[in-house]
Amino acid sequence: MADEKLSNPELPIIKPGWQGNAFAQGKFKNEFQDPNRSLLIALRWMVSPNPQKEEKKQDAWLPHVIDPRPFLQSKQDGLVWLGHATFFIRLGGVTFLTDPLFYNVSLKKRKVPFPVKPEELPSIDYVLLSHGHFDHCDKSSLKTLLESHSFKVLTSLKMATLIKPWLPNTPIYEAGWYQQYKLPEQQPKVAYLPTLHWHKRGMNDNDTILWGSFMLQTPNHTLYFGADSGYDQHYKEISQLFPKIDTCILGIGAYSPAFIMQPSHTNPVEAVQAFKDLGGKTLVPMHYGTFDLSDEPLGEPLRWIKQLEAEGKIGGNLKALGIGESLSF
Repeated sequence: MADEKLSNPELPIIKPGWQGNAFAQGKFKNEFQDPNRSLLIALRWMVSPNPQKEEKKQDAWLPHVIDPRPFLQSKQDGLVWLGHATFFIRLGGVTFLTDPLFYNVSLKKRKVPFPVKPEELPSIDYVLLSHGHFDHCDKSSLKTLLESHSFKVLTSLKMATLIKPWLPNTPIYEAGWYQQYKLPEQQPKVAYLPTLHWHKRGMNDNDTILWGSFMLQTPNHTLYFGADSGYDQHYKEISQLFPKIDTCILGIGAYSPAFIMQPSHTNPVEAVQAFKDLGGKTLVPMHYGTFDLSDEPLGEPLRWIKQLEAEGKIGGNLKALGIGESLSF
């Protein structure tokens, strides 16, 4: 049986010839490869020794944390990293919050606190939810945010079923890959784009909700929020549609061991290659330092990408932010 092709029929498709997301037997598929995500792979990780175990024990690095409120309370366009994959973004005066995560995740404790009280965040026009994994789509954080803020959610196909009970009366707009959300004409354009990733929250819901990334665009600035992704040719595909990307936010952590992590996250070398594929001007690393999610030492991703910078291999500007630090546009 041929795959069904799903998209939101109310939204435009921005890639010529794109028919929609492949969907078969209730599950979405990646575009170019179908990684093995069996429980046997996870079991192999659990029983395999970590060759960096001692190095990891000795690594006392923690990300620098500063007060983000001066930027948050300003009117300046730009972004501030709030830890992991959470960014406050102001573009054309419109505000976005990506994958809000204020607390611990399951058994994983934050290595550093969220740098501001959630109620102190300025008004938020849109929450961008990239996918349904617990460290990107956090029920407690979304419910907390709703106590002090009203906002709209821009997210992926099938996500509303999960989050609507948490966010009563909150508008939720779903898109498939290569679709543009319908926002007021004077606001930034926002498109939902591919990643190499997956979905799982329970025992039997593998890949039932779509995963992806976002492009935000005004006449003056184009920003790519890469969310969670392994390296694949989708970055080159995206660059064909968006040939001038000013800022690329890309993950550089949670990559070891590669046999389980490579189809889900990019290491620093892969993130730099993705940045080059995208043709970006400034690379902002994320997805490291806030949680211990994998086998590499906590400070290794930053040291590695700084070494690539020192060797002249970035291909653009590297802006490695502290948590709470801002980048103005």
